[in-house]
Amino acid sequence: MIDSVRKLIRRTPDGAFALDMDYFEYHTTAERSYSSKFVDLFGRPRQQYEPIDVDTPDGRRFADCAASVQKVLEDTLVDIARALQRETGLKDLCFGGGVALNGVANARVLAESGFERIFVPPAPGDAGCALGAALYADRFYLGGRDRDVPDHPFLGPAVDPHELARAAREDGQHVEELGEQALIDRTADALAEGRIVGWMDGASEFGPRALGHRSILAAPHTREMRDRLNRDVKNREEFRPFAPVAPIEAADRYFELPPGGARLGRFMSGVFPVRHEWRDKLAGITHVDGSARLQTLERDMAPRLHALLEAYGRRTGVPVLLNTSFNVAGEPIVNRAVEGYLTFRRCGIDALVAAPFVVTKNASKRATLAEGMQ
Repeated sequence: MIDSVRKLIRRTPDGAFALDMDYFEYHTTAERSYSSKFVDLFGRPRQQYEPIDVDTPDGRRFADCAASVQKVLEDTLVDIARALQRETGLKDLCFGGGVALNGVANARVLAESGFERIFVPPAPGDAGCALGAALYADRFYLGGRDRDVPDHPFLGPAVDPHELARAAREDGQHVEELGEQALIDRTADALAEGRIVGWMDGASEFGPRALGHRSILAAPHTREMRDRLNRDVKNREEFRPFAPVAPIEAADRYFELPPGGARLGRFMSGVFPVRHEWRDKLAGITHVDGSARLQTLERDMAPRLHALLEAYGRRTGVPVLLNTSFNVAGEPIVNRAVEGYLTFRRCGIDALVAAPFVVTKNASKRATLAEGMQ
């Protein structure tokens, strides 16, 4: 299948790439993006909600297509990055655009391109080329200089914890107001006991990754926790993986980080191997190939979550948590406290935290919720 995918894309003398447009129709019609020649090459397309059963011929073909596209994408990006590094001799690469969210490819670029560090913004998207062009013009045509910019993703509205407490009390839920250390300890205890926690802290993240301010947190140790999250919280396919967050000081103990890996992990932009001796103890966040999309957390970026990781580590011996975006399938990440509360009420999250408040479902409300989910 890889050879078939390679027919679609080729490198160009100017260091870029080009597509063979005989296989595509997105430039001529809005009805579909691929041509009949594409279907002849790869077979009939999969319907949107058709399951992938690798025990069937079609299921294996769909899986092979996905794996082959990923491999060709990685090879193409590494090839381009190598050529760019040889041309410039620079040590750092800034990488934007939607493909920059591909953590597996990013890790290969870091390992194989010759660049020592790769910077991926927390919200890379289709504006990547436009931003790069603007930066180029600023530096080379307008003589612009370096400026200090926030090295964090927390650029959205701040959560109002009193809004959460008011909504929960009006709904008859249990609300506690705690001091900082008591809140950290209570949350760490809940996580160590196997509870799932919705975590809202400060300004929301800009971008698609939950990086510690709008997160669902859980113990990372078992596949059962992963399955429970997919089934009862996220409402998505059982094979979907989850990511870990670890203090940057301890990350290398549990994950094989190459030079520059900790920086790439700052915004959860790289996929790295979980060390063999920890894979069974971190089964909830370990992919089938033994890797994980790690977030390396510095204290200054999210001090409350960093303190929670340390407290959880004191209880379990492993300062790593499962960290997934605070939303359910098909919905955006929650922003305001009331959005987090509504999500908490209609899925299997056990506790909701927005300092200084901790909200838990009372027994009668849990029973009503369980009946509604059946």
